[in-house]
Formats: sequence, structure tokens, C-alpha cells
Amino acid sequence: MKKLWFFDLDGTLADTDRDIREAWKVTLADLGLECPGFDACFVAGPPIEDMARTLFPKIYTDALGAAIRKGFGDHYDNDGFPNTVEYPGIVDRVRELKASGATVVVATNKRYVGARLIAEKFGWERIFDGIYAGDMFKDDPAIGKMTKSALLAFLMRKYAVAPDECAIVGDTKSDFVAAKDNGIESVGVAWGYGKPEELALADRIAATPAEV
Repeated sequence: MKKLWFFDLDGTLADTDRDIREAWKVTLADLGLECPGFDACFVAGPPIEDMARTLFPKIYTDALGAAIRKGFGDHYDNDGFPNTVEYPGIVDRVRELKASGATVVVATNKRYVGARLIAEKFGWERIFDGIYAGDMFKDDPAIGKMTKSALLAFLMRKYAVAPDECAIVGDTKSDFVAAKDNGIESVGVAWGYGKPEELALADRIAATPAEV
């Protein structure tokens, strides 16, 4: 049994897609940006700036990414997540892993504010040993904003565990690349947002929460 389990949030613990898409659409409208292929190209899970680069490759700038991030947060953090639901069974599996003696944490590309609000909505703070996001230390010059790979490395140091004592459960490429960057095992969940070619990057795939 692994000592430390990282769980991605969007597409792994909860279906957040509809609320995220709606906040994006309102934000783009506010900024006067048109994206006819939005619904076909958008994926919940990657960092906001990465998704913005994908959607607007010809006009993307750091300033545009910052504007989208701010606008998204203004809408998303205040809508109450009416369409966000936990995937059945996965939090029960988290409880089982924790009961076995493992440390279980959320490690997400999601903005920390949004991650905390969703954790509060579902009572995850009573289940997980910590809620962590790549931007949670963005104002600390000693740490700054972290990629998923850097976040996992940071948490491995924090909890003083070796790579072979960890596993990450996720659904998209960033989760599995972060795992490989840190030499830890990855489990891809079949119920998330990852495409088949992304799930192929995982060490193994769980069709149901019981298989995690």
C-alpha cells in the first residue's frame, strides 16, 4: 500500500465541467472574445492559461491569460457550483485508503480558491489530509506558482515520502506527466475528462473507484 495518495479534482473526484464551462463562457463574453469551437476544444482540468493558449493561439498573451483567470474566478467562485457533483464511490474509496493508514490529499491544477470552496461544499476537509493547488503559494517569492509536477515534488518533500511510496489518481495528461516527472505511479480514471491517448500515459487504468 502506498503511503501518500494524490487525487486530482476536476474529472477525478468531481464532475465540474458544466460549471467551469459556464464561467468560461461568461468571462469570454465579458472580454469580447469569440470562440466558435469552444465546446469542442475546451477541457476542464488544465491550467487556465494553458487552455487559453489552446483556444486563442494567435492572440494569446500573458495579459490575456491573466484577464481570463481573473474574470473566470470572479464568476466561478461566486456561483455556488450548482451543477458540480461528486463521482459516485470515489470519496468512499478515499476513506478506505485513509482508514488503511495512508495519507490522502487533493493535488490540483485548479485555482486554490475554487478548490477550497468545492472542498467546503462537499465536506472534503474532514476526509482529506490536505487540499493543495499549484497557485496556493503564488504570492510567496520563495515558492511561487507551481506546475502539477512541481506541486507533487513539493508535497513529497512536505510529507517526507519517497517516489515509490506515492501514487497519483487523475484523468488527464498533466497528471500522468507529473507522475513520470517525479517517478511515482499513476492511476488513470476512466470516468474523467481524459481522452484515450491521455489515459494511455497512466501506469494503469481504473474503470471504477473500487479499482483505485
